[in-house]
Amino acid sequence: MNSEFYFINAFSKEEFKGNPAAIVFLREKRTEEWMKSFAKELNQPITTFITIKDANSYQLRWFTPTEEIELCGHGTLGAAHILWSEGFISSESTINFYTQSGLLRTELLEKQIIIRFNLKETTQNEVTEKLISAIDFPIKAAAWAEDRYILELENQDMVHNLTPNLEAIKELEGPGIIITSRGSDKYDFVSRYFAPKIGINEDYVTGSAHCALASYWSNILNKKEFIAYQDSERGGEMKLKIKGEKVELIGDCVTLLKGELHN
Repeated sequence: MNSEFYFINAFSKEEFKGNPAAIVFLREKRTEEWMKSFAKELNQPITTFITIKDANSYQLRWFTPTEEIELCGHGTLGAAHILWSEGFISSESTINFYTQSGLLRTELLEKQIIIRFNLKETTQNEVTEKLISAIDFPIKAAAWAEDRYILELENQDMVHNLTPNLEAIKELEGPGIIITSRGSDKYDFVSRYFAPKIGINEDYVTGSAHCALASYWSNILNKKEFIAYQDSERGGEMKLKIKGEKVELIGDCVTLLKGELHN
């Protein structure tokens, strides 16, 4: 039987919004080199590979066009969406995903997908010259979130209009840098995410970044639940709920295309 592949838009109810991804359900074993080459060929922000582990359990691997990564929120959301919507698993069943970042559990609630990640703790950080050189607006505050920086700006307009210095961002620790501010209207906060070091100049909607943003804004707003918006070119939104050391990312997903791989 041939392996199936799908193109999806994650963290969106509309096509051509949110974050695109390729989801590949592998029916036979493929080498890491093949997966890297396939992801490069598709040139999507992420290509997710699903393999069956056992009942209700699957192995996930995520590749950007240049390398494998340990955690991807929208790739996980897309994988869960495909497994439920295409009938691989009952919509009433919880899905267990085994990944390099550990076990991830997902469930479906009123047609929205809930994925649970570890919360990334944040600590205040000095606004260094290296951080200042990364963007073209004044930095209100900076934090370190276990593996990447968060830079807070004064308002949402600054986040929307900033121009990143991609070469300076490549010199910073971590896979990318999160820019954020308080939101307006229905959003508690907004953000953008730049990761040129791993082949993504700007990511459209970034689940892993929100594991850090939930912690950061919880400390400031004294809240555990948020509605967040990633203010990229395509844009995307999600709900967040902090539960102990975990954070729930809740969002929508749509399928654009499906087909088969041929040997």
